[in-house]
Amino acid sequence: MRPQRKRLAPNTVQLLKHIGVGFMVITVVALLIAAVWYGTRVSALTITEVDASGGETIKPDHVEQLVKETLEGTYLGLIPRRFAWLYPEQEIVEIVSKTERIFNVVVARGGGTKLQITYDEYVPFALWCRSTTEEECLFLNIEGYAFSKAPKLTGGSFLRFVTAGRDPVVGEIVAESDTYKSAQELVRLLATENWFVSHVELDQVGDIFLSIVEGGELKINFEETPAQLVQNLQVLLASEEFKHLKPGNFQYIDLRFGNKVFVNEELVLENDEISSEQSTTTAQAQVE
Repeated sequence: MRPQRKRLAPNTVQLLKHIGVGFMVITVVALLIAAVWYGTRVSALTITEVDASGGETIKPDHVEQLVKETLEGTYLGLIPRRFAWLYPEQEIVEIVSKTERIFNVVVARGGGTKLQITYDEYVPFALWCRSTTEEECLFLNIEGYAFSKAPKLTGGSFLRFVTAGRDPVVGEIVAESDTYKSAQELVRLLATENWFVSHVELDQVGDIFLSIVEGGELKINFEETPAQLVQNLQVLLASEEFKHLKPGNFQYIDLRFGNKVFVNEELVLENDEISSEQSTTTAQAQVE
């Protein structure tokens, strides 16, 4: 007589099946994790070199160090941030772009193990100040864009712009492009006549006041071109009545009214130099 086999209880069978499935799942997950761990650490797909270039004053070494720091660590403690297929491209762009003066950051892979970073740098061209006496100003590039705070600068190393009724703000432009470029051109043309401008003040109705380094002010608007404005000034200075005018011996010359030019020769004197009340002496000249 054969011994009768003992059958497992249905609940036990079900439990063993669950254990088997669980073991298989754990095995598959462990294999996947191992595959990801080792697969993302293959030397041919690990970024080991960072090369940066661009700009004029910001050293590439500074940018390369920022990128290398961003590549440190892992995702979820598993995938290295240096893995070439999943490196943090957007994060690198954002971090490098936070450096003052840097813009237009581009990140590209050069092969499997190299990152190439290129960037442009805002170059200071002028200053945007709250007033003609303000020392704390913002840097402007050649397009009139305020890109960062400037250190306290003295002297005339940079042309200074002042906007009446409007404070300088990083990320904004000092004036419309045509106005800014015309002001640059006028300053350049005046310099060829040895009339050097220290400040350009823009008011809210389109009038512009140029402070001359040696003293005096030119009042203008851009209803006429910079070349025409300078020509009007040259005609005035060539006249017998006003040929003595030069920077420092007049208060203002008003060129806002076409061929009608107004001249105020009254100098602003220090208090201890004023002996009596002075009257305004304004003359009108007609230029052809």
